[in-house]
Amino acid sequence: MLRLALFAVLFACAFSAPNVELNKFENIPEQYRELIPKEVADHIKGITEEEKKILKEVLKDYAKYKDENEYLAALKEKSPSLHEKAKKFHDFIKAKVDALGDEAKAFVKKVIAAARKLHTELLAGNKPSLEELKNTVKKYMAEFEALTAAAKEDLKKHFPILTSIFTNEKAKALMDKHLQN
Repeated sequence: MLRLALFAVLFACAFSAPNVELNKFENIPEQYRELIPKEVADHIKGITEEEKKILKEVLKDYAKYKDENEYLAALKEKSPSLHEKAKKFHDFIKAKVDALGDEAKAFVKKVIAAARKLHTELLAGNKPSLEELKNTVKKYMAEFEALTAAAKEDLKKHFPILTSIFTNEKAKALMDKHLQN
């Protein structure tokens, strides 16, 4: 999950960058692209350039929304098609999170909240230092390691691709490389 957090950080940085070329799924480095679950990749690929602009505009004000429903309502106001895509993806993720036991669910919610906070900051132009990112990832890696075996198994059951990031040697090597120093 923490390697996922690092991936989320890298992904958020790439998609928040001003360079339009980085806003294309195909421009995510292959070694990271292959770690993205199919449903996530399909969601990313399905967002048009115009919808990406709207998404960035709405996300700049993300902190003012009290919950996901307000955020989705703001999307719907700007773009009904983008709202439908976001709602479908939101419901998909929510169902997976809701299926988790309490310990695994609490962990996933913390990671999601941290990723959303980072994404919001990036969109506002506040880019954290590499050291801050490393510390955040290390924090969540330690929390993942501290989970009970049952919680880890729960994560593996409901998020098999994401959990495999912790066991896949290639994925581990990529993420560990970024955490060195």
